[in-house]
Amino acid sequence: MQTLPQQNISVDELQRGYYLYVPQAQHSAPRAMIVAFHGGGGIGAKFPQQEHFEELAESEGIILAFPQGYAYPGNEGDWQLNTRPDAAHDINFIKAMIDEIASRHDIARNRIYATGYSLGSMFTYEVACNMSDRFAAFASFAGTMPVVPAQCTPQQSRPIMHIHGRDDTIISYSNTWNWKAWDEVGRMMDIPSLVQYWRDKHQCRSEGTSESSGSTHFVYGDCKQNSRVEHHRVDGTGHTWPDQINGRSTHQVIWSFFREFTL
Repeated sequence: MQTLPQQNISVDELQRGYYLYVPQAQHSAPRAMIVAFHGGGGIGAKFPQQEHFEELAESEGIILAFPQGYAYPGNEGDWQLNTRPDAAHDINFIKAMIDEIASRHDIARNRIYATGYSLGSMFTYEVACNMSDRFAAFASFAGTMPVVPAQCTPQQSRPIMHIHGRDDTIISYSNTWNWKAWDEVGRMMDIPSLVQYWRDKHQCRSEGTSESSGSTHFVYGDCKQNSRVEHHRVDGTGHTWPDQINGRSTHQVIWSFFREFTL
């Protein structure tokens, strides 16, 4: 369970909660912030590698925000997929949370990043589709998107990294699949199609591949607005967050990607 104190905020007549980690170390410059979306059923639980992220926050001067999902009627689990005008409560919550945190802490508004696991990874793409004006880059593990998302017209092309285990039996790597409980979500993308979706949307013109003993790293560059799309395909890994990718802690892989980009 989370050991951080919960913060509460009222958004769209709902009481929403989030956990906040503010490093004790003093930093003179405005702080970057990582927003981490938990997986399905993860309300009140620690985020994967949270202790490592907290150590990183101390050394790099990063604020960590852990918003909590809400079992809202019609939600696809703890987070709303297929955001649309009549179902934007989670997006509105994240906007309000960022504004509240920024009102109390010195946030670098051009260095806010989003990551997520499983259903939280799926919601990361909702944020990428609907909040590209707020986030500088996105990275997630073990999620996907609907084959036909309700709306995805980002104002800006922002860098995206997707990490996925090739042996994932919950969110299939190689096959499209029907949502397990809510028919309104529709069919979900396989991961090569997900990566291609963002390559096409960002109009990436170059590609590179590097192999390691346990993973393959795909990099698609020369994209619109200096964006980039990256994908780590991790062998021998299922739906469980990996401790390492190619010998590096997964949280460091994500941060190394994030720190390259600003709004």
